[in-house]
Amino acid sequence: MKNYKALVFFDLDGTLLDVKSKISPENHQAILELKQNNILPIIATGRSPKEIKEVILGTSIDSYVSLNGQFNVVEQEVVSKHVIPVAIIRELMSFSKLLGHSLACYTENDYATCYTTNSMKKLYELDNASLPKISSDFYENNEIYMVYLFSEDKEKDQLYQEQFSGSVAFYRDSPYSMAVVLKGQSKKSGIQQVIKHLNLEHLPTYAFGDGNNDLGMFEAVDTAIAMGNASDQVKSHADFITKSHMDGGITFALRHFELIN
Repeated sequence: MKNYKALVFFDLDGTLLDVKSKISPENHQAILELKQNNILPIIATGRSPKEIKEVILGTSIDSYVSLNGQFNVVEQEVVSKHVIPVAIIRELMSFSKLLGHSLACYTENDYATCYTTNSMKKLYELDNASLPKISSDFYENNEIYMVYLFSEDKEKDQLYQEQFSGSVAFYRDSPYSMAVVLKGQSKKSGIQQVIKHLNLEHLPTYAFGDGNNDLGMFEAVDTAIAMGNASDQVKSHADFITKSHMDGGITFALRHFELIN
């Protein structure tokens, strides 16, 4: 581990990535400069490790908080992971089917569903990602770290929260989906676990985000930076508002805080 001067956490969608789910050459350069300045860039996202590895290919990033804090890696070493019990997933499967919704179960390297729905198709099209494979027993035979619940019925979100209040937490991260993780786990807790593992609580920390599921991440760092394309609610919780993710917002803020030249 290097003698780092600061830690910077980046959400992916709507933040570090463009509308095609790619990292721009400008952001590639910014990440390189951070590493050259002994500042550690860390991804913090709801996406899986497999997806993260695909989108950061060619960058020098080797640390991430994935699946909303369920599977966390520092310098290619797994520092914490949280498995959802099979019994909880079975109950989620039954309850969601009653409400006409579908689920996708995520491991470190793969994801699968029992059946597809229009809401599911919309989410993966939005993320420029492949649909889950079909498998009825995938969650029975693999360690599942996060479940995606596909629903556009926001008025039914409360039903899930009440039914599973003692076991899991739900984070609506798009018009089509909610991320489901173990109660007590989140981007915030994942970031805290990473900082503790590194024993770098004394260093300045920064986080970039645009969505409501980034609010916990903001609470875990010293300086919260909202993208220009973020919602008003997210902006209201930020210490600094930068430009849009499509208008050089990452570089603009990093320069503002003198993290890169």
